[in-house]
Formats: sequence, C-alpha cells, structure tokens
Amino acid sequence: MQQNVPAQTATPTRESSAHLAWYLRPPTAPARPTRLLLVCHAENMQSRLPHLTRDETGLSARGWEQTTALAHWLHIHEEIDVLLTDLPLHTRLTAQRIGQQLDLRFQPLSDWPRGGETAWALEPPIATPNNPSLEAVARYSVYSAELVDALARLLADRWGKTILLVADAVTIATLLRSFAAGAELGMGIAHTSTSEVVYHEGRWSLAYSNRTEHIVRRSPPRRTTPAADNQQETIERELNAEIEKITQFYNQLALRLNPENSEPPENRQPPAQDMSSEQIRRFAELGEESHLLLAGAGSGWLALDLARSGIGEVVGVDVSPAMLEKAEFLRLSSKNVPLQRVNFRLAPAHDLPFQNGRFDAALCVHLFHHLANPRPTLRELHRLLPVQGKLLLIDIDGAEDAVKRATQNAIENRRNPTHATIRTGRQLAALLEECGFVVEKEQRWKVERSAIVWLSSIAVDEATHTAVLEMLEASIETDAAGLHVRRQGNELRFDAQIVAFLARKAGG
Repeated sequence: MQQNVPAQTATPTRESSAHLAWYLRPPTAPARPTRLLLVCHAENMQSRLPHLTRDETGLSARGWEQTTALAHWLHIHEEIDVLLTDLPLHTRLTAQRIGQQLDLRFQPLSDWPRGGETAWALEPPIATPNNPSLEAVARYSVYSAELVDALARLLADRWGKTILLVADAVTIATLLRSFAAGAELGMGIAHTSTSEVVYHEGRWSLAYSNRTEHIVRRSPPRRTTPAADNQQETIERELNAEIEKITQFYNQLALRLNPENSEPPENRQPPAQDMSSEQIRRFAELGEESHLLLAGAGSGWLALDLARSGIGEVVGVDVSPAMLEKAEFLRLSSKNVPLQRVNFRLAPAHDLPFQNGRFDAALCVHLFHHLANPRPTLRELHRLLPVQGKLLLIDIDGAEDAVKRATQNAIENRRNPTHATIRTGRQLAALLEECGFVVEKEQRWKVERSAIVWLSSIAVDEATHTAVLEMLEASIETDAAGLHVRRQGNELRFDAQIVAFLARKAGG
C-alpha cells in the first residue's frame, strides 16, 4: 500500500488550518527536502519609539545591525533558493539587506494576508470559561486559515526548494502553531530570529524555532565578491576598510549629536547646505516624475528637503546604521512631507541593492572627498541610471596649487579622519568622463564658513577642536591652505571653494 504520496495536492481549507502539517503536501514526492525558513523582520522604529506615527516605519540602527548580522550568517550557513517577503516597509528592508548579501533578488508577496494583531504572537485568543467571548477567537481563526491558504499557494510550484520568508512575529507564530496544531501555544518571536519547518519523506517536521545566534555578531565582516586577480582583491580590501572606518565614525557621530527627543524636528534648524534643495532641483531639472538616489544620506535632512521641494521619489543610502535611524526618525516626525516620497537603505555607494536603470538621477553631496578611489562608486551609479540619466556631483573644489591642497587635506583629515583627499574640479570632471559620463553643466562658488560652526557640525572633541583652530591660524599669513582664513572679531572664518557638476550617462 502506497503511503505519504497523495494523488493530488491537498489544498488547506479554513477548517483544516489547525492541522496544516497533515493537509499541506505535494502532488508527488520532491527529490529534495522542502525547507521553509521563517525570518522575523529586524527591529523597526515603531518598536523603539511606539509614539511615532502608525505609518510604515523603516529600521532602527539596531535593526540594520541585526539584519546585516543575519545576512552574513545566512551567507555562511545556508543556500537559499527563493527569498520572499511580506509588504510592510520593515520586512522589505530586512529582505533587501539579506538579498544583497546573498546576491538574491527578493519577491514581495502582494496577496499575503493582513489583519494579524501583535498580541496574538504571545497570546493567541482562546475560548475559556473566563473569556466566553468568541469574537477574537473567530477573527484569529479566519486569519490563521488565510495564512494557511496563502502558504499553500506559495508552495505550489516551489516544492523541493529552500524558501526564506521574511514576515512579522504574528505571522510566524501563527504558522508554527498551524503546523504543530498548537492553537494555545504562545511564542516569543525575536527580531531577525529564524524558524524552520521541513517537508521530507512524506512528513513535515519542525527543525528549530526562534534561532538568534547571529545577533552576537555586532560588526560582521562584509561579504566580498570573488576576485579575478590580486589587484581586484586589493581594491575590495581597501574599499571594505574605508567603509568600516566611515561607518564607525558616523555611528559615533550620531550618538554625539543632539538626541532625537530633545526637540521636535520642525523646531530645529537643518544643517547648512552649500546648495539648497531648491537650487539642486533647478540645477538638475528634477521634478514630480523624477526618481532620485541620494548617495550618503547622513541624518536625512537633505533627502526630506528634496522631497519637499517637489521631487517625486528620493531614496537615501548610507553606511551608518545610527545615521539611518536618525534619518528615519526625522522622516516619521516631519510634517508636510509625503512619507511615501522618501525612504532610506543601508548600503555602500559602490554596491547598491537596486536594478539597472532604477533611477532617473543620482546625487552625491560631499561624498567623493571621503573616497580614496571613487571609480567603483561612479561605475555603480552609472549602472543605476538609464542612458542620458543625470548625475549631480557637489564637492570641495581643491586648489590647483598642490601644496595648498595638501595643507587643506591635512586640516580636513584632522577634523574628520574619514576624509580621504581633495580633488580639483578638473580632476573630478576627468573621473566623471573616465566612468562613462558627459559633463553637461558646471558651477563654482565660494561659501564663507565659521570655523566654530564647521567644527561643531560634527561635534568634534576638545583636542580636535583646538588642533584644527591652530592649523587654520597657522595658515593665515601665507594662505597656506588656499582658504583665505581670517579673523573676524573673536572667531576664525574661511572660504570653502565648492564645485557642482551635472553629468549625463553617455550612450544612445
């Protein structure tokens, strides 16, 4: 008598949801086990600050660290065939970060059931003598049955594969109960925890639940792509070291800056920009139809201002989880900015988790002087733009005099150790052309800066503050740094030379 190989798929029904493991089987036995990995999304801003808007929230700094650690762990320990995710922003961001590490594109599930209540993860509603009301029980039963039906559709053409599904704690707890027919079992599902059920040899089994050993990895090494030669290995190693240095500095800076709850965002002054968001929009001719990538989003002010100026979509990327948390807090707290126009991602500018031609335009503001080798970033931005797509680059315009430029480099590096090098406008233009861009427009100007404000903008310590002021003072007599440093009253002031390029992706 043949066993465990049903003649046809037994589609679960609402009545069968409590016995999912018995009903959910393939029409024929797959050659390989079917593994379903259920991953809870990373910590989001709603988890950290419940008073925030109920609109979709992105990840907190800890959330970005959690999902990065999980992605690294999965890369080492798992071979995933399919990456799926529920639609809320925090689940999609978690899945995208995993997919970036695994080099696997995620698929959002547009028809995944809604209506799960947060409390149901730990306390599923049960009819008892002390709780005679059946309303919550009925709602939970409907939700559970809908999940079972959705899972049946999900598995229909994926038997024999390893499937990773990113969802919330309620979804995961409800599915696990359905597999085990444990309707009364409460489950504490942790952020980025993994649970696994396996179909093999005609039966389902629970491999593990709520697995979180990856979380102890606070700063996992970045994944590197296979190197074609020693030179490529060297480039990868240098890029990773540079990103790690920048990440650590700006994570610490985010902690030194004013805490998010000290004053409402609408009462605070945004950081001074060398070119306002409205000037950027006009310079690059961006509008409601534009999809803009902002590389180096920082604390999020510029991204929000750009959206407020009328740009249709702004996606900010940064390497600092702590800065991205500040950016997400600002997005959720700001008024008069359509939230759907702005979102943030954790990624280095030379390795971005987007499809070819995803954006109409890209913007880099004071990013390139942090990059010893900006070519990988320029090539990545080139990939993300369509032919004739726009790249707007704003950065320090270095002096043609190499000695003055070296002195300015020393001052910049003392203030901010992530500074790499200042380039002249001609050098920046040459880099753009080398990487497949045609410069269409160029603008130069000077910005008068207060040394005190310039130093306080990154909350330098007292030793750095004193050292930089001494270096500026020493350059006055011969204008050694080309900054025209001078005393005005009790403070030092200087002129920062800025250059902006509008370039287009060549071809066509």
